[in-house]
This record gives sequence, C-alpha cells and structure tokens, in this order.
Amino acid sequence: MKKTQVALAALALVASSAAMADGVTLYGSADASVITGGSTTSFDGGGGYTTSLFGIRGSEDLGGGLKASFNLESGVNLANGGIGGGGGGMAGLFNRAANVSLGNEAIGITLGNQISIVVGDSFTGATAGAGDNVNVPAVIRLLGGTPGSVVHAGGSLSTTTNRTSSAFFIPDAVTLRASGAGLTFKIQSRTSSTSSTNSGYTAFTLSGSAGGVNLAAGQQKSSGFVATGQADDYTTTFVAGNTKIGDIGVNAAFARNSGLVDASTAIIGASYSISEAFGVGALYARGTAATGNQTSINARYSLSKSTVVYATVSQFTLAGAGGVFSNTGNGGIGATAKSVTSVGVSHSF
Repeated sequence: MKKTQVALAALALVASSAAMADGVTLYGSADASVITGGSTTSFDGGGGYTTSLFGIRGSEDLGGGLKASFNLESGVNLANGGIGGGGGGMAGLFNRAANVSLGNEAIGITLGNQISIVVGDSFTGATAGAGDNVNVPAVIRLLGGTPGSVVHAGGSLSTTTNRTSSAFFIPDAVTLRASGAGLTFKIQSRTSSTSSTNSGYTAFTLSGSAGGVNLAAGQQKSSGFVATGQADDYTTTFVAGNTKIGDIGVNAAFARNSGLVDASTAIIGASYSISEAFGVGALYARGTAATGNQTSINARYSLSKSTVVYATVSQFTLAGAGGVFSNTGNGGIGATAKSVTSVGVSHSF
C-alpha cells in the first residue's frame, strides 16, 4: 500500500510539472454506477459509460514529420480507490498502458503494454451502446471469452483458470503500423512467451473509412500455452463496421472463433440522438454456449461535454451470464441474474 501511495505521489508531482511542458497531457475519467441483478445490488467503480482511469501521454516533434510519444495509463476502482478499470488481471500501476512509440503519418512502431489491436478495432462494430457496460460485454461475446479467462490475448498464467489473465491488454507487445490512402494496417506480436507460463500472441488488422462507413477487419491468434495436456490455441477472424442512415447510427460485427473456442458470434445495434444532449440505443450480441446472448437498451443524457448520466438494462439468455456485464469486474451481480440494470454518472477530463 505504501509503495502505491509513493508511486501516486510521484506521479502527481511529475504530472503537475509535465502539464506545463509542450505535448504532455494528463487525462482520465471517473465513472461510478449502481448495478442490480439476480436479487443483488452492488457498486461498480470501474466504469459503466467510460472506464475509470487516469493517464499521461505526450509527444515530441523530432523534425521531418517524425514524432516520439509515450502513454502511461492506469485503471481506477472508485469503490475503494484501488487499481482497477479493466486492466485484465495485471495489478501494476500502469495496468492499461505503458508504452513508447516512434513514427510519422505513414509508418510507426509502439513498444510496451498496450491494448490488443483486434479488441480495439472490434469496437468499430459496437457503437450503439450507452458505454462500456453495453459495448464491452458485447465485444467479449463477439471474441468468445469472459473477462476472467479471455484466451484471445497473450498474458501470464492464471492459476485459477489455467489460461491467460491478460484479457484485452497485451504485455511485452510490439505493434507496427502503416497508413495510407485512407487505410491503416497494423500487426502486433507478444515477444515474450514460454509454453509453461504464458501464451504467445499475434494479430493484424486493416481499418479505414469510405463514404461515411467505418470498417475494420483482422485476425488474432493466441498459442503456446498448454493446459491439462491440451493446447490453448485460439484464433479469431472478424469484420466490423458502423455508419449513419439519416439520424440513426447502425453498427454490426461478425467473428469466427476456432480452436479452444469454436463458435461464430455477432453484434448488431442502432442508436438515435433525440436531442443534442439526449440519446438512446439498443444492441444485440450473440455469444458462445458458455456466455449466452445479450440484448441491451440504454439511454444517456449529457449534462456537459464532460459529464454524462446514463442507464442501461441488459437481458441475458443464460443465468449468471450477466457476470460479464461489469466490464471491469469491480461490480458483482447475482449468480442467477438474467436481467441487469445499471445507473451511473461519468465525468471525463
């Protein structure tokens, strides 16, 4: 605890001086909600609309269009002030991002802990929800996993699941990017992997926009870790998109999961802004036999550019499948829950 307090104090000191330097930004969000489901009511301090987090990012212009940049980001659990916020089982201070990048508009490289590019680009097909407690569970179902034992991302051994504990974020990662003609191609790999303790991870994505349609496609593979004599190899191939038809936003995604999880999964959704401040949405996600399907409706009201109040109701086809409702695992619900309601406030800075 003392180490964490010292680290946070040092971070505050660095942030206060760094904020005065060019190209360095302190950012974050504080999001808290009350979740009810399965005769249980709990507090989720990890984020229902936006993930609760704080971070520092910055860049330096090296000339000739070349820039160096960094990103340090930590999830926060507002319930107790501890580390949280969807860090995927990694307990370190900067559990969501700790990386450095070098590149220009055409090419670039990022080194360090970072989000899976497939997870990130999958959200192109999950835009209808009122935030994380709709979109994150939908993407989890799309990619065939659960928050506690996601096998589609390389990470360290989890003693409780015999799978990777790293969920959405890839430690020891190297990501290469090439951009041009309105398209961005990325390839990502985990450099440290041994079959006895953790899994390897490779992925590629292609994304871009044309005629008001945003599209992304790609593939990821987790391999090398063996549990109970059977390889935990896992592959996901996906395509996702969103656009607007008049005043209605529509989104969809499809994924083919094979290997340890063998299933075709999908997302479809729509959103509508009733006014500049008030919007509603609905989303359906078809998951695996283990996670079931999800149907969500939501509403959000913007009190300002930075503050949003929101409400979400989700229905699941499996009892207990609502356990993937809280995107951070910070807010628990009843094991028998099929219907889950969340009401909260989010403020970003």
